[in-house]
Amino acid sequence: MTTSVKAQPSLDKLDELGPILDIDSHEMIPLHMWPEAFGDAAVKFTELATNTAMVDNLGENSMRRDDLGADDDAIDPATVWDIKGPAAPSAIKMSRRVDVLDAMGVDRQLVYPNFALIGVMLACNPEAHKWFGYDPADVDRVQLGRDVIAGHNDWVLRTIREVDANRVRPVGLILTESLDQMMADTQRLIDGGTRALMIPGGEPPAGMSPADTRLDPWWALVAEADMAVTLHIGTEFPFLASSRWASRVPQFKRADFASLEFPVEPYFGATMNFTHENFITVLVLGGVFERHPTLRFGCLEITAQWIGPLADRLDLWETQFHKRFTDVLTMRPSEYINRNIRVGPFPFEDVASYFNRYPHLSDVYSFSSDFPHVEGGKGSKQKFYENLAPLGDEVLRKFYVDNPELLLPAQ
Repeated sequence: MTTSVKAQPSLDKLDELGPILDIDSHEMIPLHMWPEAFGDAAVKFTELATNTAMVDNLGENSMRRDDLGADDDAIDPATVWDIKGPAAPSAIKMSRRVDVLDAMGVDRQLVYPNFALIGVMLACNPEAHKWFGYDPADVDRVQLGRDVIAGHNDWVLRTIREVDANRVRPVGLILTESLDQMMADTQRLIDGGTRALMIPGGEPPAGMSPADTRLDPWWALVAEADMAVTLHIGTEFPFLASSRWASRVPQFKRADFASLEFPVEPYFGATMNFTHENFITVLVLGGVFERHPTLRFGCLEITAQWIGPLADRLDLWETQFHKRFTDVLTMRPSEYINRNIRVGPFPFEDVASYFNRYPHLSDVYSFSSDFPHVEGGKGSKQKFYENLAPLGDEVLRKFYVDNPELLLPAQ
């Protein structure tokens, strides 16, 4: 693949390259609508959580928007790219998301949770009570987390029945407490038509290494179902278990436009990919992609600047310990990454430099809008285009069309 500078094509030409696919968007149903959308667990959580700063003091990303209800504002290119948070068109009503995709010029899109991230925080973070302000003596934290996630998955299965599920693909979320639980929860989502799955990245699944062959039945299940497995920002607990690394340091203060999942401050920004790097290191060097070559894996909303250096490190250490891997790997670690993993960058990144510096990873970088989150930026499709267009049609086609298809395969 050549990455030499070419004549810049028109933005309209993107539509000629093929169906544009978006590997990261969200629902942003506001707090007062959670009970209707997600059931009893939402009611219980909102009753016990006295500290709602986690959801209501976040600028445009604030989940406390009692003024919102109908989700009937106009859908046009300006509203879908410029309005952020729960006020954005289809942030509440997934029945409008197809019209939003048409206005965005996007064919298919993964839809990640907002509400369910609370479930992960409850289930996986022993200090969740400090975040949400409840008395830990009065709450079964882990069970409430399970219930919140179950409410989200019920919403996913209901949404799949009510929308064009080929174009709008809500992402299921499971905990990884035991292999039996993982198998049962995943099978339920597969049976209901779910095409993509999110798992916590900060703790060993079922108490085992992700590469432990005892987990192979689960990896085989998702691979055979063509279900994408993803790690997403907001599931780092308990990999970076202590919050004290950044506490009481002024430059690490959360930004006013932060979100529930993304604190938006430099310490977190510089370390949020550590969880994903750790997980991928184990998957690649542990032979998971060798044993399950059709496995689809994604890392979302954690930047993309780290994946090239990680691939270099894994190649280095595979070479250093080559004898150990002769019966485990048949390719270089970077080749598994290029074949099996997709990463969604932010529009403030110089993605063109990644294509130039790591041409052997040219299949990895994939378009992600983060709609309708503030941190995804306004006009992300245009910003990515302006950065990548000088590299020519081949790179544009990879980024917008071919690469994201691994996580969004056609029906």
